[in-house]
Amino acid sequence: MNRSFGFSFFVFIVILGLFLCGCATLPKDTRVAKPIDPPQIQQTLSTEFDNSSEKLIQKWPSNNWWEAFHNPEMNRIMTIALGKNPDLKASLARIHQAWAVAAGARSRYLPSFYSTQFLFPVPFGVMQLPGSSFFGPFGDNSFFFWSVIPALANYHLDLWGEDKARVRAAIGMARATEAEFAVARLFLSTTLASRYIRLASAEEELELARSGQQIIKELLQLVQMRKKSGIENLLPVHTIEQRLQTITQQVNSLERETKILRDEIARLAGQGPDWGKTILAKEPHFPKRFPLPKSLPLDLLGRRPDVAVSKWRAEALAHQVKVTKTAFYPNLDLVTLVGFETLNFATLFLNPALPLLYIAGPAWNLPIFTAGRLSAELVVAQEEYNIAVENYNSTLLSAFQQVADALAVWKETDKNLDSQEQSTAAAKSNVELSARLFSAGINTKTDLLDLQYSLIQSQITLSNRTAEHLEAAVGLFLALGGGYDSIE
Repeated sequence: MNRSFGFSFFVFIVILGLFLCGCATLPKDTRVAKPIDPPQIQQTLSTEFDNSSEKLIQKWPSNNWWEAFHNPEMNRIMTIALGKNPDLKASLARIHQAWAVAAGARSRYLPSFYSTQFLFPVPFGVMQLPGSSFFGPFGDNSFFFWSVIPALANYHLDLWGEDKARVRAAIGMARATEAEFAVARLFLSTTLASRYIRLASAEEELELARSGQQIIKELLQLVQMRKKSGIENLLPVHTIEQRLQTITQQVNSLERETKILRDEIARLAGQGPDWGKTILAKEPHFPKRFPLPKSLPLDLLGRRPDVAVSKWRAEALAHQVKVTKTAFYPNLDLVTLVGFETLNFATLFLNPALPLLYIAGPAWNLPIFTAGRLSAELVVAQEEYNIAVENYNSTLLSAFQQVADALAVWKETDKNLDSQEQSTAAAKSNVELSARLFSAGINTKTDLLDLQYSLIQSQITLSNRTAEHLEAAVGLFLALGGGYDSIE
């Protein structure tokens, strides 16, 4: 009895020693990338903003940033698109999937209980016991056995924080997926806004071009009449015919563009081409000037959704590195098994006392000999983290550059719009003056029609410059992240 106890105690000490010392050699950390600080942009902002402007948007931008344009039709299109766009629906499904993965990771905190086969690949069969074994008098005999699938409970002891790191990594990936949804939402809304602004401008330009086409046709008739009367030669006739072909090509191009834009907006909204024909764009009621705030909150620049995606991924992979490191330490589970086992098929059904089988005890894994596998996995995890950090740094730098560029474009379009407004006002004054002179008999109808056509072309350019200015505002919303609220 004492000898048996001494042997058992020796085995216990050996196993305990292996568990305490059974750690694989943890290599030194390789180069670890570090996130950069947000770059400086104060001087750029101070030169781009007009601090004397009295127009100020209190909260800029908001999550539904397009509402700042005060256009009911755009709001209607956005509402439909955000609910029907297939790509956005797929992004939303990925969010649910990512949080399901995180919920699965949390389940490691609790004991698991399930039914499974144990010891044998099939629940019944014939077993031959060897003669020289601890089976004693049963040796050298064959038995028909039956194994009832036992109930198995398992609880993983999180000695090194592996489970906690897995959960945090899964949560980080779920947060990154939410930010990816915000990226998809932002790109969808800004693309829709740009296309709708351009559609409204193209519709206005098309109407102006058709008016210019009628003016040129009238002008051609007058020149042809003057040619027949011998007042003019063929040169002005050919010149006007050339202008007619040019304006006709412009009309055809705008007709094609408006159709393509309507089809694209319909697709982005999750609708068919026929739905695009119902879009109201002739009277868009856009503001002639889009005001900017006196200052921008600098923290917005570091919280764009694409920046948030890179940040959450880097944090998730940092926890994944910790998970990989825990594989170098011994792993311990508590296992409990309860079931029924018999070597006599009849006793399973005829014996009132069912042959109970139970096992309870620890199960451990000692990573002593891994042939470099764990070290290689750790290097892979660390380099994935480094890549994620450098991607974050690159995304952050790009975000600040895009804000600076978007401000420069907005400022340029604002100046161009001012210049074109003055040019159009001058062309309108010339038409009014020519009309008075024509009424007084001082100039000809041809002169008046020429100036009216010039005014039409100037108005077309003005419409185009207005659209560029509004699209630049959309680009600035895109650069600032569209009012995305990062979840910390």
